[in-house]
Amino acid sequence: MKKKYWLWAFLLSLLLGAIIVIPNIILGGKGIYTLFADLNFQQIPFNKMINEAIKSGNILWNWQNELGSNFIGTFSFYNLFSPFNIIGYLFPAKFFPYLIGPIFILKYAVAGLTSYLFLKRYVKNPKYAIIGSLLYSFSGFQLTNIIFYHFHDIVAFFPLLLYTLDNLIYDNKKGGFALVLALCAITNWFFFIGQVVFLVLYFLVKVITKEYKMNKKKFIQLIIEGLIGCGIAAFVLIPSLLFTMGNPRVNSSWTLSSMLKHGGTTYLEILRALIMPPEIMSYRSIITPSNFTSIELYLPFVGCVLAFSYLIKNYKKWDSILLLILFVFMLYPILNSTFFAFTTNYYARWFYMPILLLSLVSIKTLEEKIKIKKGIIATIIIGGLFIILSIHWFKHSGAKIFIYDKPYFMASIILTIISIIALMLVSLIKKENKKITIIIILIFISVAYWGNYLTYTYKLKTFKTEDSYYNYVTGKDNYNVDKNVRTNSVGCYYNSSYLYDVKNLYNWNSNLNSTDFEFYYSLDYPRVIQTEISVEDKSLNDFLAVQYIFDCSKINIENYGYKLSKKENTYDLYENKDAKPVGFILNSYMSLSEFKNLITMEKPKVLNEKIILNNEQIKKYKNLFEKDTNYTSTDFKYLKNSFKSTITTDKSALVLYTIPYDKGWKAFNNKEEVKIEKVDNGLMAIKVAKGKNNITFKYFPPGLKEGLILTIIAFISYLIYMKKKI
Repeated sequence: MKKKYWLWAFLLSLLLGAIIVIPNIILGGKGIYTLFADLNFQQIPFNKMINEAIKSGNILWNWQNELGSNFIGTFSFYNLFSPFNIIGYLFPAKFFPYLIGPIFILKYAVAGLTSYLFLKRYVKNPKYAIIGSLLYSFSGFQLTNIIFYHFHDIVAFFPLLLYTLDNLIYDNKKGGFALVLALCAITNWFFFIGQVVFLVLYFLVKVITKEYKMNKKKFIQLIIEGLIGCGIAAFVLIPSLLFTMGNPRVNSSWTLSSMLKHGGTTYLEILRALIMPPEIMSYRSIITPSNFTSIELYLPFVGCVLAFSYLIKNYKKWDSILLLILFVFMLYPILNSTFFAFTTNYYARWFYMPILLLSLVSIKTLEEKIKIKKGIIATIIIGGLFIILSIHWFKHSGAKIFIYDKPYFMASIILTIISIIALMLVSLIKKENKKITIIIILIFISVAYWGNYLTYTYKLKTFKTEDSYYNYVTGKDNYNVDKNVRTNSVGCYYNSSYLYDVKNLYNWNSNLNSTDFEFYYSLDYPRVIQTEISVEDKSLNDFLAVQYIFDCSKINIENYGYKLSKKENTYDLYENKDAKPVGFILNSYMSLSEFKNLITMEKPKVLNEKIILNNEQIKKYKNLFEKDTNYTSTDFKYLKNSFKSTITTDKSALVLYTIPYDKGWKAFNNKEEVKIEKVDNGLMAIKVAKGKNNITFKYFPPGLKEGLILTIIAFISYLIYMKKKI
């Protein structure tokens, strides 16, 4: 009876994942797997809110994301449609903080299974594929990125792309590649862009080296499955692409110098990542105090020694050639950026792809009994190069410190040396099964140590008290205010809006509507990842309809013009009597060019007095400002994927809504559709007539309708394709 090695791959990764995760659930967090930064204040609040939004039907526009934003566009990057997220949706939203640990363990197990399926084709003994699956599932990239919960979905499914592509080309097994393409695109459309780049390189190298024996039929099948797979995911791809195009983080303003040369310490980090165990992002031991670009390539226990040994001996083989090409891509910014939509911001968040190949050549080294002496020498040479370049950088950069955490750094050096010595001794073992067993045990020891060490280090200095995060995430600090008012916070944890169903501007989410960024930048406010509108900036709080301030630092903000409303255990609530309604009328205007030329400190005040129009709008509406308008604004309500308000005026006027402009909005006044104007560098306004105006805005994401149509067509095409012979 054939042994189920795939099951062993799954179970071993499941066990090793549990060894990392469960101790940190037991030792802290009251049953919640908590770490640092992104996991605590983004992933957990996001998933809890997404769960609630889906079950309430708020799946098109989300009011809890700052000023409001496109729901699919915002959260598709955070794996809105991932199978792992869907598991969470099966439970009540309040359960998610307790589910995140078990789901994390499951992600490791699935990564072990999928990588095994890909790797087993390239070794005769499937036990080596199990070793490779552990190297991939628990690489330095995986351990460092534990604060990015949504990255692990990508790593878990990526090997299936190569597995099903191989099945299509080698074995003529059709259908799987298209479905996996759709799965990866739906799980995270942005990372999917980089995966497509990798697939192209993988395919071309295999064709050029004649590893793939291509013919017309196979090529046509490949194109058909590629189109069908992307088509099935169109309901996510199209609205997400349209939403993200204006995000400033997707910046492609390259210069010749920036295309060819990395800045700062990137080269040092790449060398370090090849030979040393992983660092945490927030408190690093060497080079820089923090680095959030995900530069990690280390394989547990074996490092890159086995991979270097294979590359030196088999440099002409397809896997070596592809790895060398990927190393070149790492060294040139413009090539590196192809995996990240050509953004000029440097990220190494595609490194899990070469890690899969490093795992592959490592197990081939073991099975083919390639001597590792040259791999050790290569590791020593890279270590020497790292030292030389580090000294050069330190002397010329003006840096005052290079080693930030001496114990961590010394542990890395000592355990790296011990691992190399242990690997040399293991390579001398003649019995294959004994060697495999010992290597698996040593991988377990390495991962158990580094996984728990990194987790523990991430957790340091995270919370004010042991109970503070628990109270925050479970809603014990619930902010009880009217759900139809906007609020702001000072000294509180980020993203309370997602947990407490309040409209709060103290936001940490890089995915907002592009018009949000346009609005903030027009005020010279450098908003990229976080929104922190100070209580001192009262004019802006007034304009954005902030009626209450939650003061968690208890600093007394009455001096800024707010009135204390009540005191709670963890915060003081202040009322802002000067807050505008979300929809209101101004009796004068200013041109965009005039507003742009104002000094920064004048701009928020002007927004409270004048509506900002472009030249065409001024010609069209200037007659509305000849006389002042008297009005009342009542009955404003945030609704499911919409909002409504009532404006009663004594003459025609423009009503400004401090809600992001989006082409998906449609406005109706007394049940008749009216034109929406983009004003104030990214907000919305409509013209109203004299009398009572019952106004409703309804939202449907741009591109979603077209995407759904393409998804249906692609799915039908898939069924036809599977029945037809090509």
